[in-house]
Parts: sequence; C-alpha cells; structure tokens
Amino acid sequence: MNEARSLRVLLVDDNEMGSELLAEFLALSGLETRCAINGEDALAQAAAFDPQAVLVDILLPDMDGYELARKLRARAAPTRIYALSGLARHERHEDAASLFDGWIEKPADPDALLTVLRQPG
Repeated sequence: MNEARSLRVLLVDDNEMGSELLAEFLALSGLETRCAINGEDALAQAAAFDPQAVLVDILLPDMDGYELARKLRARAAPTRIYALSGLARHERHEDAASLFDGWIEKPADPDALLTVLRQPG
C-alpha cells in the first residue's frame, strides 16, 4: 500500500453533511478518513486515530479552529493541519501562519484538496 493510500485524515467541521461527503470522496480516493463535529470530538478522534493530516473549520461550536490547532500542535505526534474555512484570507487571525500548514477556502475543489493532502509532509 503506498503512502497516499494509507494517509489518515481527520475532518473537523460542524457541517456534518459536508464533512461526510468530503470524507466519502477522500475515502474513495484511497485515504482513511474520520470526521469530528467539534473541537473536543476532534481531540478525542486525534488521540484514537492519530491522523497524519487534519482539516479544521475555523468556526466550531465549542472552540475556534485556532484553539483546536494549538491543542493539536501540542500533541507529540507530527500532524499537518490545514484550515478549511469559509472565512476569506483577509479574515485570518495573525497566528494562522504558525498554526496551519495551509489555508483552504470553502468551497474547496475536491481534487485540489486531494493534491494538497497527498503532498509529502
């Protein structure tokens, strides 16, 4: 099994339908995916699933994506973290560059997103 096929991706978004559709696309593309609907769920999933990449929505119900990214960065496991948000680039927090490996605006092109995820970390 090649690296792209074994890539574990965690999607964090309170839009469950959107996350499930994206997760299904990524799974059909050979990636192993899990979904979380809030920050606390994402932290629990990250501990159990040990994702290699995490797609984080910025506007979550229990904590914002920046706080979640900080907590994910504090884990010992190396993980690439991408913001996947409807917020425009000019609305980014000043810490965005240090917290995220990339910023992807919604709606994301699924094929372009797949290309980003398959890049070597």
